[in-house]
Amino acid sequence: MLTSKIEKTTKDMLYFILNKIPAWLINMTYDFYSRIYEGQMRLGLPVSQQLLQTQEETMSRAAGKLALTLYHIFLRTTGSRVPRGLIKLVVMDEVEKKRIKLTENVIILTREQLEYLTETRFQIQARYFPAILKEAGRRRILKESLKHDRMPAYFESEIEEREENGRGDYETVYYQDYTDEGKEIRFRRLASMESVTAGDSRPSVLLVPGFACNSHSYNMSNKYSLAKDLADMGHWVYLFDPRGMGINKGKFDPFLTVDTLIDYDLPAVSKSIWSRSKGKPMVLVGHSMGGLISQNMLLNWNLRRHWNYLDHLDSSAKAILEQIIPPFDEAMNNLDMIKGVVCLGTPKFFQKMDHVFWPIVLWLNHLTRIFKLKHVPLNQFFWAITQVPVVNDMTKVILNSNAAELNIIATSYNHPDDDKFTHKYLSTAMESVPLGLGFQFLKAIYNGEGFKRMDMSRLNYSEHYPYFPENIPVFHFYGTADPLAPISNLKYSQYYPHKIKKVYRLETPKDVAKVEILPERSQLIDFVVEGCNHVDLLYGKTAKEIIYPLLMRIIHEVWGNWTYEDSLRDLKSEERHTTEEDWKLYQNMAVAD
Repeated sequence: MLTSKIEKTTKDMLYFILNKIPAWLINMTYDFYSRIYEGQMRLGLPVSQQLLQTQEETMSRAAGKLALTLYHIFLRTTGSRVPRGLIKLVVMDEVEKKRIKLTENVIILTREQLEYLTETRFQIQARYFPAILKEAGRRRILKESLKHDRMPAYFESEIEEREENGRGDYETVYYQDYTDEGKEIRFRRLASMESVTAGDSRPSVLLVPGFACNSHSYNMSNKYSLAKDLADMGHWVYLFDPRGMGINKGKFDPFLTVDTLIDYDLPAVSKSIWSRSKGKPMVLVGHSMGGLISQNMLLNWNLRRHWNYLDHLDSSAKAILEQIIPPFDEAMNNLDMIKGVVCLGTPKFFQKMDHVFWPIVLWLNHLTRIFKLKHVPLNQFFWAITQVPVVNDMTKVILNSNAAELNIIATSYNHPDDDKFTHKYLSTAMESVPLGLGFQFLKAIYNGEGFKRMDMSRLNYSEHYPYFPENIPVFHFYGTADPLAPISNLKYSQYYPHKIKKVYRLETPKDVAKVEILPERSQLIDFVVEGCNHVDLLYGKTAKEIIYPLLMRIIHEVWGNWTYEDSLRDLKSEERHTTEEDWKLYQNMAVAD
């Protein structure tokens, strides 16, 4: 008894000395430096001026780019010079009248919009339009050209054989599509060649990685691969990478924000999967930020259902969101794509004093300004603590002992036979993040008020969970040893509209048998997993014994008895008049895919 008290007192003292005091000191120096830096925002966060631009400035830049392109198109095809200033004013007027759309920071036109601008607004004779249309497609300002002239959606595949990896036969297929703003996005599908058949009705699962992570976080090696574990169960597994990271690394966008992933990247991949699989829905599984993106994408779509009841938003905020949230029919169709969402260690809010890691990352944001970087240098930080002699040895001791709870990745309890797991995860799964993505998270950390949009709508997602779609089941996993998504996040579950809500505390594998997952759609279940750190929710002893069995049950339950045949009957019930010939064609297309 006395020994345990001494151990607890020693542990608390170490935590206070090595974690709390440094966090307070670093936050204090951060606040002081922020106050003397005159270009700061209200929150005292240093950032490139390009991230502080208003919606009007963004529209002006986008209109200016389009105006320059149209100027050269008109000159090349007609020989006449339409003043660029006039073109820009007309484009901005069309955006304000909502006849054309600003998406993120570009304006992409449809054929009809280009024809209207050409013949009605600029009074160019119709005989020139075919040449103008062709030139617009070549210069990639035409939405239709992005869809028709793109590279093949299926462009590469890889085969892993059991003889080589000692585990099984897997096929990884690379796909490519475009977001609604015209940006290229790639993703992968991993399937066990022994467990699936083209065109079958087995579940589809889309894995969404966390902050500063790429999709390799789900497929680190044969030993550490949630993707392959799911594939071995016969699931179709899709791997998402944000632009600028993972297999999208060549498309680096320094001003990418979390809003971009919610509004464009994840919806584009979800819709592409839905389309290619001929209407097969999917289960979203997100770790950390991946769960936040997944939930907020669904929340975005469902806000359209409640649009007339969002009286607490002012007119300017609603005007901005009007340009982002899809029209009602499209939003409802999008929601039909999703069978459920699983969130592993997903935070709803942050507190900068919770852990010394947060003020350190805040300081990295200062370094981006000082050294004029285009990313928050997390890779360099991790390299310094894991590769530099002496520092590396100190890091190993701290991480493996978890002194003062400084290890934000994993606990030694969950990885007793691998004292290098944290190093492997940092080197395989994590990357430096674009400046805008890092800045949005840092804002959330700094003020602790929830997760807000970066645009001028300032929509706080954490305050809008009552508008989440209640017929999409949600499952949250929180680790009691996770400083990045502490169990205090449970308080947000009360705001969801689901009819059935439960909380399970899981300490041993025996507790898994006590969990009841119902077939009802309107359910939310929170799981509090004893002893799990942030990445322990993905890999390690507890993940294998507790989380994986539950994850498989969740996917099985929310998928239900979905089949292509049932999907066809649903189409018929909606009076779409699908014939048996249509169904045979539909089946053949799914098999061919």
